[in-house]
Amino acid sequence: MWYHNKFFKFGTSFLLLLLIIFMLGKIDFFLAPMRAFIANIIIPIIIAGLLTYLLRPLVALLERFKLPRTAAILLSFVLPLLLLAIIATYTGSIITKQFTELTNDLPRIINLAKQKADETIDYSWFQYLPDLKLEEKLAGFLGTATNNVSAFIFSLIGTVTNIGTILLLIPFLLFYFLKDGSKLPDNILRVFPTRHRENGREMLKDIDTTLSAYIQGQMLIALAIGIMMCIGYLIIGMPYAAVLGLFALLTSIIPFFGPVIGIIPALLIGLTINPFMIVKVVLVMIIVQQIDGNFISPQVMRRSLDIHPVTVILILTGCVSLFGVLGLIISIPLYAAIKVTVKNIYSMYFAKPTTE
Repeated sequence: MWYHNKFFKFGTSFLLLLLIIFMLGKIDFFLAPMRAFIANIIIPIIIAGLLTYLLRPLVALLERFKLPRTAAILLSFVLPLLLLAIIATYTGSIITKQFTELTNDLPRIINLAKQKADETIDYSWFQYLPDLKLEEKLAGFLGTATNNVSAFIFSLIGTVTNIGTILLLIPFLLFYFLKDGSKLPDNILRVFPTRHRENGREMLKDIDTTLSAYIQGQMLIALAIGIMMCIGYLIIGMPYAAVLGLFALLTSIIPFFGPVIGIIPALLIGLTINPFMIVKVVLVMIIVQQIDGNFISPQVMRRSLDIHPVTVILILTGCVSLFGVLGLIISIPLYAAIKVTVKNIYSMYFAKPTTE
């Protein structure tokens, strides 16, 4: 009968699983501990994993100089902190000053942006447009955009600056990920049937290569975009160029939506200066994106994830509703890992088993 079909059984099981997850989500005494577990355990593991891929090339480089692995790991902790300290020595005061000024000036910027928007709407040629209630919509958009940007910044800061997590759990996890990460595949392969362990090893290697290429490449691209946006802001005379460039750097970690999110504060500030400044900000973003798309990304992202933009949008939209800001950062590498896993498991299932 049709209900004995494998596809029907799989679909029914999948829908039942989704229903169970949905119903558990409605139970507060179940959901609250799960959120606490994710915040206290899963998030530090994810952050430590991301940092592992960033520091692993440095550890490998230090080991080439005959340093013991433990010493190379500890030195890989010290060198980035030393580099950040040197950068902060020369730029920290500028960024701190601009950030303080921008924070204090934010209410005036919002009010002035609304005033400029009202003046633009009052231009005579707007009278020929249908009654679209542009003023109310623009005011609502400015308020929503400001609130969303503020929420994003504070959420990002809150995610990254949990003092107890940063000082204790993440460095501890990071050290052992770097030290014993090479042993992880062998431990995972123990659960594989003997005849499929070689295929499993290739699958884990493929996942590791994909994640490594994406994470390291995305960080380099974000750094390049942040620097170019800062230079562009300086050229067009945008106030708070260093802070806006840093914000563009952080948001560029997010695929697809990152560059658009990154210029929202600059657009609000540009609106308070003159409408032409908004055009300049958009031109800076377009030029930076062209340089990135034609020169930087093709060199850095040699191993493409081959993900359709519509898929990226759907993944980001779903993950941000589940995990917030962190979902924007981890969703694409997580999808890439799942995609590689499913592809390899499918090949493994239909591949001819190796001799035991």
